[in-house]
Amino acid sequence: MKKYIYLAGPIAGCTEEEATSWRDYVNSMLPYGIVGISPLRCEPVKEGMTYTDEGATDKMWSDPRAIATKNWLDTESCDLVLAYLPQELNDRRPSYGTVIEIGWAIGLRKPLIVVSDDKYLMDHPLIEQACLLYTSPSPRDGL
Repeated sequence: MKKYIYLAGPIAGCTEEEATSWRDYVNSMLPYGIVGISPLRCEPVKEGMTYTDEGATDKMWSDPRAIATKNWLDTESCDLVLAYLPQELNDRRPSYGTVIEIGWAIGLRKPLIVVSDDKYLMDHPLIEQACLLYTSPSPRDGL
């Protein structure tokens, strides 16, 4: 029986590589029978595509209702949520969507792992008490 991990993390304000490379890496490291679910899997990622506050450059996937519904259903149906919040991206633009997904995971009583090198985030009492924490020395060092 397959198990599913929802890969929560920054999208808005990120380049295509920033939004997808860590998800690709995690998927490549998962053992057989465990599947990483990316919130970007339905989006036609194109070379040079950027994710802005208004959404992806493809307007079909930028509808707030479609994004929220898909991400909620993914969080609800997964077996675990892995949230990746590197300080470099948090400093540029906080990932409010990821924080909401963390809240959904807590409310749904899903196992939750937060990976970050952002001490401010990791020291927050709600994050600290609600999940397994992994402090990465640097996002460039891999997860």
